[in-house]
Amino acid sequence: MKVFIAVVGIYLLGGPAFAEDDFLASVRLRGGYDSNPQFGSGHGSPGSAFIATDVALAAGSKDDSGSWGVTAEGSTTRYANPLLLPMTNGKVMLRGTTGNDELRVTSTTTLSDFNSYNLRASDLLQTVKLESLQDKVKLFVTAEGGRSTLNQTNAIFEDFLPTPLSYWRGAIIPGVSVIRGKAELGVSVNLSARRYAEELDVFGYRRDNERVQPFVFAKYDADEVTAFASVSKLYGKWHDVDFSNVERTLFDASVSWRPARWKTVTLDLNATRRAGETTFPVSPITIDTLYSAKAGWQVDPKLLLTAAAGYASIEYLDSPFRQTTTTFGVGMSREITKDIKWGMDLSRTTGTLINGERANAIIVASSLTKTFAPNEARAKAEDKAKVAK
Repeated sequence: MKVFIAVVGIYLLGGPAFAEDDFLASVRLRGGYDSNPQFGSGHGSPGSAFIATDVALAAGSKDDSGSWGVTAEGSTTRYANPLLLPMTNGKVMLRGTTGNDELRVTSTTTLSDFNSYNLRASDLLQTVKLESLQDKVKLFVTAEGGRSTLNQTNAIFEDFLPTPLSYWRGAIIPGVSVIRGKAELGVSVNLSARRYAEELDVFGYRRDNERVQPFVFAKYDADEVTAFASVSKLYGKWHDVDFSNVERTLFDASVSWRPARWKTVTLDLNATRRAGETTFPVSPITIDTLYSAKAGWQVDPKLLLTAAAGYASIEYLDSPFRQTTTTFGVGMSREITKDIKWGMDLSRTTGTLINGERANAIIVASSLTKTFAPNEARAKAEDKAKVAK
């Protein structure tokens, strides 16, 4: 959160100005009631009123030599019940690009931190990508390196570990793709390794591992439809004899539909299956699957109605344990002024914890969002000045 505040302060207090600067920020105040904030089973999971603050910004600039950008977001949720711990998270992403189609270099730095009742995690990741487009054939290679910490609870081991797991990770991802009109088809392979700060974790397991993950992917970008899909095979080898080597098929797909015939309707579909890190003692990793759908209806220029549904599962490898959740929600957003919106949301989540017990939660919330776009305001003022002349 300190990093997030620093980035906001640097920009708002007077960073360098460029001809093509862009800046947008928003603050959302949200409050309501959560019937099961810790998503537990039985009567031991009391509900509570809550209040939350969400802040986000995006800033960037572009000129003949390249571009840079920063995105940042942070939030905190506090509960009326003093026994419930507050939830906080923050993320900052810095990106810079230089070059042209013949050779473009992109550097991205990501910092994130998350704290809740069952998860404490932080990440620092640096990536550098080189790509070259030659007669509709794109060659690229990405190098990644970072450090992460992870600490979790679950329905079986209900306390955090005495010390979080800390590990370094690195990856090289070469690939090639072919671009034809609005479509792109390509292949790549992710070669990665993880090394933990301590040779043995608190349960006595060695978690160091190496992974090979070949990909096939496709993209399509048109006026009405934007789509992406990838399929990969993960091969992982762990240094501990008690962990089985991993061989799983993973995928990532998304479709956004903005029909020209019904300009007020939007539809977004997502499906992912990825490998997740875990501190669960008997599992090398988890396989996380998520399906979601969201529809929006712009009733009039100031009123937006939304509906969403999602299903998620977490499979703990080398064990019979599995956790699932299903969520349904509806919402509305009403524009009060050009830069202030009021919203209402209602959602219900049901699921099965890894100990086999059922859990459910209902959340109802109201929000007020204020957006800031100083460049847009400046442009409007300049237009008015021109008219006045």
